[in-house]
Amino acid sequence: MTKHKTLFLTQRGLQHQQWALEGAPPELALIMRRGAGRAEVLDLLADAEFLITERTGVIDAEMIAAAPRLRLIQRLGRQTWDIDLDAARRAGVPVCYLPNNGCIMVAEQMMLQMLATLKRLREGMAVTAEGADWGIETKRGDEDTFAYNWSRRTGIGRLTGATVGILGFGEIGLEVVEQLRGFHCTVLYHKRTRLAEDVEKQLGIEYAAPDAIAARSDIVCSLLPYQGPKEPLDAAYFARMKPGAIFVHCGSGAVVDQPALLAVLRSGHLAGAALDTYTYEPLRAGDPLVDAVQDPALNLILTPHTAAGGVTASGRGRAADYDNILALLAGQALEYQIA
Repeated sequence: MTKHKTLFLTQRGLQHQQWALEGAPPELALIMRRGAGRAEVLDLLADAEFLITERTGVIDAEMIAAAPRLRLIQRLGRQTWDIDLDAARRAGVPVCYLPNNGCIMVAEQMMLQMLATLKRLREGMAVTAEGADWGIETKRGDEDTFAYNWSRRTGIGRLTGATVGILGFGEIGLEVVEQLRGFHCTVLYHKRTRLAEDVEKQLGIEYAAPDAIAARSDIVCSLLPYQGPKEPLDAAYFARMKPGAIFVHCGSGAVVDQPALLAVLRSGHLAGAALDTYTYEPLRAGDPLVDAVQDPALNLILTPHTAAGGVTASGRGRAADYDNILALLAGQALEYQIA
């Protein structure tokens, strides 16, 4: 069988690389590189037929010119603003993107986290399930007979018009922005390398430093990657957040100082929090988070690292990364082609 040299550029960790390798079809001779230097990439492109880039990474005219055999540039994700589409068109190399299902699902989870904490969903469910006597006669409802807020809940907020800050803006953050559009939010973001001004304008987002995001945001969304043994989102950061703000987290587990988060929830400085990942996983009985979540009034929502879906991660979930390559080899139409 003829093997087609395919260069796969990524910034993701070894486990994600392994799943991508496991999902690759046998027709490809796959070369995986993380953080490769420009000289190495140019050298590898010299005889590559296919280039896969995961989420981000500049693909410029020089790189395209260095790949005379290149037949397709496949971006995994929807961030295509760092690819020179004009150079690709001049070279006759099609460019496609692929919406990332896992990122879309994590963004949906963040929407759930925001809405559920703003609406104090767990507290509302708990008091409803109690069936307590609130000193109000129970009557059949009609247009003039109802018991609005019979449990006298307070602190219920709204997402529409809120200021939302995203820490760690990548593919998931992009999907969060898309899903927030109907809520007319002001969206702040921070990432290590700021987006181009025209991209910010296109997305309708504003760059801000982490401290500014803390000070201005009604909701802080953490999508930060792992950054080492010390959690960057600590007591000092939470103290800088607006009183009554919400904190939601679907980034790397070990970036949140969990005891500090519980402290600001218990003090009332923050109005709620939702987490899907944790410093130590899985959570066990006796963990302070597990103990704390027993109190619905704390407005804490915990889920078991399921934001990206309810199936076990594996190479099978990465097979779609290669669909356009297989389609091209079979003479079939490409999906999500932009050049």
